[in-house]
Order: sequence, then C-alpha cells, then structure tokens
Amino acid sequence: MEYHLVWVLILVLLKTTTDVSGQVVVPSMNPLAVGSNVTLNLVPQSPINIGTWSYETTIIVLFYPNGSSVSTSYQGRVSFNRSSSELSISSLQLNDSGRYTVQGMEPVLCAVVTLSVREPISNVTLRANATDLVELNDTAIFTCSVSSGTSLSYRWLNDSSEVTASDRVRLGGGNSTLTIVSVTRYDEGPFRCEVINGISNGTSQPIGLNVSYGPSNLTMMVVPEMTIGHTAYKTGSDITLSCSAQSKPAESYKWRFNEAFLNEQSPKLSLQNTRQNQTGNYTCVAHNKVTLRYATMTTMIKIVEPISAVSLNRDGKPPILDQSFTLRCEVTGPVDYIHWLMNGQLISLNNRTFFSTGNKTLVINPIQFSDNGEYLCEAFNAVSNLASMTFKLVVNFGPERPAVTSPDIAMTGHIVTFNCSASSQPPSQFSWFFNGSQVATGSEYETGPLTLASHGEYTCVAFNNITGRNSTVSKMLIVVEPVTMTIVIALGSQPILNQTFSLTCETCGTVYSIHWMRNGWPLYANNRTDFSMNNNTLTFNSVQHSDNGDYQCSASNPLSNMTSRNYRLIVNYGPERPVIMSPDIAMTGYIVTFNCLASSQPPSQFSWFFNDSQVAAGSEYETGPLTLASHGEYTCVAFNNITGRNSTVSKMLTVVDPVTMAMVKVNGAQAIADYLFTLTCGTTGTVYSIHWMKNGWPLYANNRTDFSMNNNTLTFNSVQHSDNGDYQCSASNPLSNMTSPEYRLIVNYGPERPVIMSPDIAMTGYIVTFNCSASSQPLSQFSWFFNGSQVATGSVYETGPLTLASHGEYTCVAFNNITGRNSTVSKMLTVVEAIKSVMVKRNKIPISSDNLTLTCDVTGRYDTIYWMKDNLSLVLNNTLNSDITISNNSLHFSPVKVSNDGNYQCVATNLFGPHTSPNYKLLVNYGPLSVNISGPVSVVIGSVITATLKCSADSRPTSEYGWKFNNQSMLGTGPLMAVIASLENAGDYTCVAKNPVTNISMSKTISLDVTGHSPAPPFQSRVGLMLTALLALSLCL
Repeated sequence: MEYHLVWVLILVLLKTTTDVSGQVVVPSMNPLAVGSNVTLNLVPQSPINIGTWSYETTIIVLFYPNGSSVSTSYQGRVSFNRSSSELSISSLQLNDSGRYTVQGMEPVLCAVVTLSVREPISNVTLRANATDLVELNDTAIFTCSVSSGTSLSYRWLNDSSEVTASDRVRLGGGNSTLTIVSVTRYDEGPFRCEVINGISNGTSQPIGLNVSYGPSNLTMMVVPEMTIGHTAYKTGSDITLSCSAQSKPAESYKWRFNEAFLNEQSPKLSLQNTRQNQTGNYTCVAHNKVTLRYATMTTMIKIVEPISAVSLNRDGKPPILDQSFTLRCEVTGPVDYIHWLMNGQLISLNNRTFFSTGNKTLVINPIQFSDNGEYLCEAFNAVSNLASMTFKLVVNFGPERPAVTSPDIAMTGHIVTFNCSASSQPPSQFSWFFNGSQVATGSEYETGPLTLASHGEYTCVAFNNITGRNSTVSKMLIVVEPVTMTIVIALGSQPILNQTFSLTCETCGTVYSIHWMRNGWPLYANNRTDFSMNNNTLTFNSVQHSDNGDYQCSASNPLSNMTSRNYRLIVNYGPERPVIMSPDIAMTGYIVTFNCLASSQPPSQFSWFFNDSQVAAGSEYETGPLTLASHGEYTCVAFNNITGRNSTVSKMLTVVDPVTMAMVKVNGAQAIADYLFTLTCGTTGTVYSIHWMKNGWPLYANNRTDFSMNNNTLTFNSVQHSDNGDYQCSASNPLSNMTSPEYRLIVNYGPERPVIMSPDIAMTGYIVTFNCSASSQPLSQFSWFFNGSQVATGSVYETGPLTLASHGEYTCVAFNNITGRNSTVSKMLTVVEAIKSVMVKRNKIPISSDNLTLTCDVTGRYDTIYWMKDNLSLVLNNTLNSDITISNNSLHFSPVKVSNDGNYQCVATNLFGPHTSPNYKLLVNYGPLSVNISGPVSVVIGSVITATLKCSADSRPTSEYGWKFNNQSMLGTGPLMAVIASLENAGDYTCVAKNPVTNISMSKTISLDVTGHSPAPPFQSRVGLMLTALLALSLCL
C-alpha cells in the first residue's frame, strides 16, 4: 500500500514534467524497417533513479530505486539499461511508429523522440494512360505503384532530368501520379519513377511517349524571287512555290488558288507560262493525318499583262470658260501610274490643275483659253507603258460681241437677209425678233417681200447651248427700193504672196457707195490695201497670208443695198521655212528616217540629196543600215509649181559606235588621309562625256577634288574620311551610256584622338583595367608603357594587384601599319592604401546606469568616421541622445540606458567612399525590477493536492529564481514552486530573483495559509521531504 501510493504520485508528477534538462533521445536508427531492432539512447547519458519510458500514452517501463517494471504488452521485446537509461526494442512492427518519451523525477528531465517504422519497397511499377498522344490535345497520366512499402516518397525523371510541378505538370496522390497537360513534342521521355522511404528505394522501367505534332513553322519559298524594283511577274513566267513544315508523322500537302483547291499534292507547285488570270493568293495547306491539324501560308503572286490600250476622254460636261473641266484616262490592262502631257510637255500641278483617282483624272478648275491644246496621258505598269491618242481641247465660251449683218435700207418688194454672228464656241444658236415679236430662228433671217410695214427694229438673240448663256443685238431696217446685183470678181492671175492682186465689185442698179467686207467685217484701206475712187476695186499691193479670207462687196444707195456672195481668197506662197525632222546622231547598224516639211500653198514637192547626190523623192527618206560612211550632210529641196519657187534645207547626221564598257580603276597606292589619291575611268566605245558619282549622287569638283580635261581621271588632292563611299563613272554619247560597277573607297587614317578609359584613383590590392581606343582605319595596334617602360601590348592592359609603387603615369601608343602613323595618350593613376575592415567594439558589458564606450576599430587609412543607429545617421542634438558624446573614433554613453537599445554601425570614409561596419546590436542589461509572486494565498486540505506559486520579474537577461520557506535555506530554483497542501507547509514563501549579469538581486514574500485536517500517512517519514523537494521543480505548464 505504501509503494502503490508512491507510484501514483510519481506518475502524476511525471505527466506534468517538461523537457527542462537539455537532454535528447537519439535512436540507433530512424526510420527503421519492419522486424528490425532499435536502441533509444539518452544524450548525454544520465542514470535516472525514478522515471518512465512510454509510447504515446502507454507506459513501457516504470523504474525506481532498486527496481523496474515492464508493461505486459512489451515483455520479451524490450530491455532497459539502468546505468545509461537506454531502452532497446526488438522485432519492430508498423504499429510501433510514434512518440517515445523518457521522464525522470530524480533527476527531473523529459525527452521525446518520434520513431518511424516502415515496410521495405518492392516491385516499383509505372503505368501510363496512353503512349500515342497528340501535341497540345492530349494529357499524359503516369501512375507509380509498389507491391509493398510504406511512408513512400516519389521522384519523377524525364530521361535524366527531374520533373517538377509547373503550369502543365501536376503531381498528385502524394506525388504517386504525374499528369502532363497538353503534352508537347519535348515530353517524349523516357519517364521513370523513383520511390524512396528512408530504408529502401526502387526505380520503375522507363516508358516513352510517341507525341504527334505539327504541322508547325510552315515556310514558303517562291522561285524566282521578285527582282528589285518590281512587284509583279510578266505573263509567260515560270514560277515554283515550295513549302516545308515541322511535323510528326510527315505532313501531306495541298494547294489552293484563291481558296479553290488545285490538283497538286506535293510540297512544290509549278506555274508554267503564267497568264494574268493566274494572279491571286496561292495557299500551301499542310496536314497531319494524326494530329488532324492544318497549317496554311499564303502568298500573293501577281502576273501583269502589258498595257494594250490607252484612251483619253472627256468626263462629264464639256470645257466651258471659267468652269471646271475633267479629262479621264482609260487604260486597258493593269496600270501602276499615269503621266499627263499637254502639247508634248509634262503637266505639273498648279492652283488650277490637279489629279485624282490615282492620276486617272485630270481636273482644270477654272479652265481658261490658255488650256487649249493637245492632251495625252501615258500609262505605266511593271512591264510596259503606252500613251493615248491626243485629245484636242477647245474651250467653249460666249456668246460674246454679237453682231447683225444686214442692209440698213432696202426697197419694197425685196427680201432682206439678216445675218447674226457672235464670238462663241461652239457656234451660237440664234432667234430673231421684229419690233419685239419672234419671227425666226437661225443665224440668218430672211424677210418676205418688203413693204413699208417691214420698217423697224430687228433683234438677234444669240444662245450657246453648251455655256447656257445668251447675248442680244438689234438692227434698224429702213425699207426703200433695192439695188439688184453685186458680185466680187478677181482681176488677173492667181494671188501670189508679195505680188499685186485685185478684186472688183460688179453691180447692177444705181450704186451710190460700195463697201468691202472680209469674213463679215468691214474692210478699210491701209498701207497695203487700196480702193479705187468709187470703191469698186480692191487692190492688194503686196498680198500676204493675213489677207486670206472670205471677201464681199456691198453696193448701196439711200434706198437699198446688196452684198455679194463670199469670194474666198487663198494666197499662194512658198515653199518657206523648210525643216528636216530626223535624229542628229545615230549608231552604226541602225536605219534613220528623214522627214521634210515646208510651209507652202499649194503643198510642195520634195527631192533628197546626200553629199550633193540625189538619193530619193518625196517628203520622207529612209536610209539603209548605217555605217561610218553614212556620216554627212542630207539636203531636202522643196518646190511649189504655182509660185515657181523652191527652198533648200540641210541636216548633218553624225554616226557613232556605242559605249560598251566603263570601269573604275585605282592609280597608285591605297588611299591614306591627307594624301593624293587618283581614280581612273576606263572605257570602250565612242565616249562624248564622262561623269562621276558617289553613293549614287553626281560628283563635282571642289577645292580638294579635281577632274582631268576629259573627266576620265578623278584626283583627291588631300583625301579625307568624308570621301569614303561607293564611286562609279558613267561614260556616254548621245545614243548610249554605261555606268561602271561600284568601287568602294575606304580612306585609311589615324590613329587619331586616342583615349584611355580607366579610374583616376585605386586602392592597394585591387586590379585596374586600362582600355585604350583611337579613331583609325584600319584598326590600330596598341602598346602600353608605365613610367617610360613597356609593360604590355593590345588595347586592354590589366595591372596585377596594386601596390603604392603602382602609382604613376600609364601611356598608350596607338600605331596604324598602313598609314605608318602613331599617336600617344597618358593617364596618371593615383594608388592609395585600402580600408580593410571596420568593426564596432565595446569596452565592457552594457549595464543600465553604467558608462559605456563603443569604439570604431578601422584597419587601413581613413579620412572621417561617423556613427549610425538603426540605419539612420546618429543625431546627438536631441533630448533622446543627450547623454551620448563622440570623441575621436569612440561613442560614449554617460550613462547607458535601455532607450539606447538598437543596431549601431560606424562608417569610415576615404576617397573611395564609405566603408560600413557590421551591425553591433546594443542590448542594455538591467533589473530585476518589480518582483511579483502569483498564486493562491490560502488552500484547503482535500480540495487540492498542490498549490503552485509563480515568480516573475522585469529583467534583462531573464533572472534566476530561488525559493525560501519561512526565511530558511533554499528549497529549489526556477520560477515555479509546487507546495503540497498540508498544515506543515503553511508559512512565508520568498522568491529571490537575481540577474546573472548585473548581479542585482530582489525578493518578494507571500504568506500561504493552509486549513483543514491533514492525515499522516505511514510513508510520510520516508518520502514527505522528497516529495516537497520534487514539487519545487519546474512543472509542465
């Protein structure tokens, strides 16, 4: 009965004991295989007089002085070594996995370990849901399984690389399944799974995937490639289109033309003898029969027919003065752009002329008389150009200046004709009114037999149905007796230019006066035209072209007048101003056509002479194929058989050979900056002129560039970098030219402006790199000198670790082996000693209210030191830091306070910048302060077994605690005191808190009152004192 109660009390106390000893349990192996043995060792080893080993909540072994007891369920499987407190367990099973705890009362300790018992792994198997997959469509699911094994960890391998989870790769089922979503061609494996459980491992057989993909990366090539400057192929071209793609299995092909499939299923499509109707979009369609995917690529093939017809037509209303007028160029065949010409000259835009609809329309707004002329449009495409027939533009206008031609007086019984005319294009339409009433239409109005009632005002209204305008003129008719006849008759021979010619007005009736008219207008005498005394004869003293026209004479008396019918005068002349139309120069082998023209009435007859020998008759003469002997003077003789005159004109024809070769050649050595350099243009053929170009632009002489007399030599008096470029010479005569291939001129120069890139200052122990560069063609070679001695070659020089002796001048010499020139640059390097370390040190342990000094310990040369706290510069002029001072490299706290806690750094600076020490964390030790005891002040026996008192104090570091009972010797240590509820334990309990750093102690006393009856068990004398001491130990909370 006595020991039974002791064990109960021991077990109760052990259940509340925590690991306060610092000891741990170390198994001989962990994890472990099923059936294996394990020994649990207490480290460091320590014999336990009273304690237990337990598994989870089950006690395995209970041990006490001079004895131990093993649980029935563990007998035969466990052994306990009392001297080392180790526990051995044999024949482990899976259900032996769990938490093992050793607890001691004497000494007080608690240590725990967790064992894992596992079954070995066997027969690792890998399965896949499918192995034939389609890229991006299918998901691969691998499942890894074992025949036996526990606590399994899985690792997946793709070939030799570990597989990890990602957006497409998922691990599930404790990593036993691998899912690859939307597989790609790079997921083919082989895949394996590796299973591990700490005691064994196994790897599956590999599984590979067959991933079908594509077609992708489809490309198309067209042969031949389009030539530069062209956007189309000529009709009749042979074109081949080729396709290729990445695909597994291999792709098949079809071709579409403008979305319609063609009968071609190979990677190549051949277009033979192409026509314009083959212009369109050609699409290559690649297909994978497994992935069921298609890939397409389309290219536009343009087949252009030559332009076959160009016509020029009016668009809309006819041309009317001061209004807008439009011409439209209609082209048969594809067209790229259109040019417009007026009277053979290219039309340019101005404030009245502009183009629209891709230059197919020419708009003139407003149109003027100056726009009259012959227009044509010329259309161009990639393979041809064609011009329209000329469109003769005549500007419509009027009517303006209307006039009525009629006698002012007529005789009764006669019929009078009124002729109305107006300046108008097209000719006007006319209406006639007599005394306000309309009587006729047309330019001519003929009255009936006149009566005196026919006397009055006759009005002509002219109307232009194109311009929509009208104009009015009136004429007063006096009716009298008529003149009965007038006629114009020529006297003598036909009219010949510059000779005398006469017309006579013959009349019947009494004539008082005769007047002459030309083209309906009155005719008056001038320095070439005379009238006879009675005006019946008109004499041209020297008839001229300007005298051509329709002549009438009008005979009148006060009662009547009559105008003759028109006599058309055409002056015979010429031939004059003969002209030969032909080239001035031609090439051997060609045929030249000469056309002869002369101004003549009637037209001239023509004869041709070459070097004074007649060779042909007629206005046109065509030579045979030309030779150099065809060079000479060709003469045309024009003859007029009416005037009996002839006129001669000659034309010199120059015959030359074509230019067949042009080549730029170099004279002398390579081009070196600032030196003379010469290029020569070599030619073959008849050359009239040579022109030079640089980079495609004409080249002209300047103060550094000269040309020879015939331009065949280009000389740079002082060649410069700016002369670099592609040079060509063009040789020509009036009929042919040839441009040489490009000659690329690269001027060698330098070295110039050498520069050293390096630091100006460096620290000992460091390595400095110098980089030297110079402007040079070709690139320079470099040499390095230190204080006058060569140390390296090449553009980069790297020093060794620097010493103070490395201080000095470093010189780079750049050399050009073509120009033979060199250039030098130097750089001074200053070497200073480096700061090697910066460290904050204290003079003693920081204790509140004591003085403390922090010193900045610097190895190396420095200029200044400053302090930082919590990454901010330390400011001393505030209340918080009023007790801190700085002297030299030390920081003084007088005294140090808890408010000074923080991370301190010192910063040493030199020319290379700041060097910051590691953080020194200042924690000011203090206390203990305000000791306090919590717990009951009274207990009743029987209501509780123990009363727990807890002691606390504000202190840094944490205080050590000791307990006194009724001011007697110490009962124990630690912040907790467990007191058995008995009358003997009533009294004063004192907690003494001591700071082990500050050595300051402070105590607190509490009185515990115990009431009730306390039986005295027979074992009290043996274990009472022991239990009281044990209860003073730290308890599990």
